[in-house]
Amino acid sequence: MRTVFNIDWRYYYFEELVEFWAADLLSAHCIWSKQRVSDFQDNRSFAKLESIHLFSCPRLTFVLRWSRLYILRSLEILHITFCGDLKQVFPVEPEILARIATSQCKGALEFPNLKHIYLHQLFKLQQICEAKMFSPKLETIKVRGCWALRRLPAVGRDNRPVVDCEKDWWEKLEWDGLETGHDPSLFKPRHSAYYKKPLPRGSVLW
Repeated sequence: MRTVFNIDWRYYYFEELVEFWAADLLSAHCIWSKQRVSDFQDNRSFAKLESIHLFSCPRLTFVLRWSRLYILRSLEILHITFCGDLKQVFPVEPEILARIATSQCKGALEFPNLKHIYLHQLFKLQQICEAKMFSPKLETIKVRGCWALRRLPAVGRDNRPVVDCEKDWWEKLEWDGLETGHDPSLFKPRHSAYYKKPLPRGSVLW
């Protein structure tokens, strides 16, 4: 089973879905199949989806390919662990990327209600979303073992999301600047109490 849901995107889908949970999908490469690209504003598909939880899906390479505008606007929680082949959660079709780049939302794809992101042991993850993200209500981010991930969503100025992560990973993140809501000063990083700074080569341990 390479795809969990093969769907025909000429219609609206999953209009009543609120939570999605999946675990131990050993051969699935994606959750929702590639869609027919459309630039109309889809405010019905996934309209009520508030949380996505994925655990131990080792072959998963992406979750949902973005080929319509304005979906997942109710999403609050993204929780993914132990999906070793995952490279992008939300890849975006080129036509939609072009539309986003000229949008009013700072050239970013808005996730207006996203509050919590949990990513654990996703060794190949490079991007949460192929487009730049803007998440004005973001509150918490917890990341462990996602060393290829280099970007967080841009955020609003009303609150500073807490980022619980490895110190080494935090120091390698890439930023666009304060004017776009994408600057380390807009976040509150927290590192493990057990974190130890690497010792210089040749140091003596006591």
